[in-house]
Amino acid sequence: MGPIRRQQICRAAAAVVAREGFAGATMRSVAKEAGVSTGMLNHYFANREEMLTQALVYVCERSQKRYEKAIEEVPPGVVRLESLLDSVLAEDEESIETWRVWINASGEAVRVPSLRRTIEERLGDWFALVERALEGLVDVAAPQRVPWTWRIDALLTGLATQALTSEADLDGGKIRDEVVRMVLAGADRQAGRAAV
Repeated sequence: MGPIRRQQICRAAAAVVAREGFAGATMRSVAKEAGVSTGMLNHYFANREEMLTQALVYVCERSQKRYEKAIEEVPPGVVRLESLLDSVLAEDEESIETWRVWINASGEAVRVPSLRRTIEERLGDWFALVERALEGLVDVAAPQRVPWTWRIDALLTGLATQALTSEADLDGGKIRDEVVRMVLAGADRQAGRAAV
């Protein structure tokens, strides 16, 4: 029951963080969401920070599997990149929860070093997936001031944050198209430099 109970608590913590932010995700509120006692939380996690960090890991691992599956059988090129982006930008409850937890974790990581380290670890897996999605479009190994993975992540995260936190007229399709447009423009520049 241990791993199942721990996952239940992480799922509950993610739901609370998505709804209330890190500041509002108390041990009591997570215990209530999970339907367990606060003593049970203390059994599985050393402290609140560890529990919230593991909630981030939980949503990242869940999403990573979903993203990998989205591009599994898709040949290299624009369609693979679009498939990844469509999976990342889906507007179902799980995807929105993941974005809210990620955005909240990023804000909290400014002051919590352990959370910053966890985000860096999760970004490694994400960046590897983005590189797979870029196959056939750009040379990710070519020397660059700012790596392709960082560019895509920055644009994607920035626009998704804008879509979730403002009244901006943005949806997953518009964000996907903007990211693809940036990649294709960069691919043209890269090809132009190679031809010179």
